[in-house]
Amino acid sequence: MSGHGSHSHSDNPEHKRIGVFIGVIAVVMAIVGAFAKQQANEMIMKEVKASNGFAWYQAKRQRAYVNELEVKRIDFELAGQVNDAQRKLLETNRAKFIAKNAEYDTENKEILSGAEIDRDAAQTAAHKHHWYEFAEIALHIAIVLCSLVLLTNQRIFFHTGIAATVVGIGLAVLAYGTGSHAPAKPAAVTPPAAAPAAKAH
Repeated sequence: MSGHGSHSHSDNPEHKRIGVFIGVIAVVMAIVGAFAKQQANEMIMKEVKASNGFAWYQAKRQRAYVNELEVKRIDFELAGQVNDAQRKLLETNRAKFIAKNAEYDTENKEILSGAEIDRDAAQTAAHKHHWYEFAEIALHIAIVLCSLVLLTNQRIFFHTGIAATVVGIGLAVLAYGTGSHAPAKPAAVTPPAAAPAAKAH
């Protein structure tokens, strides 16, 4: 009798459907977990690129500042007693420093713009990563709840598991649809504040 009861329980069609449903949730959870890891890697990569970009921007600002000092020094020398050969050399060097600073100014705009884009992308990836993690947690809970049905035959756990699954999938969709427009506005405030500080020197 006990053997027959065990065989009857394993052949329960409802339990089979729940088992399949749990398997589907597990697959979805694995996909969501992969997206979460991918966004975590994206966040790290973009943060590193942004940090390098801002560092390179500041380094070029310092070079431009040194060139500005050289231009002022040359102007001071030109105001004094210099012969024609010295004047020609000083004016040539002065023109080179001014041209180089104009080049730095153009490059810095591109560098700063790229660094800001990378920083915004890092923040977007961080937001997506968090939402994917929440989605993964909800799907974990869904699997546990649906598994309890197999142990207790209480359908309330199955209904609750379905609700948790819907929440998990909804969070994953929200993460996928998260764009860069949310962090872009507050993020753009920091670098411009640092730029005048370098200029003031």
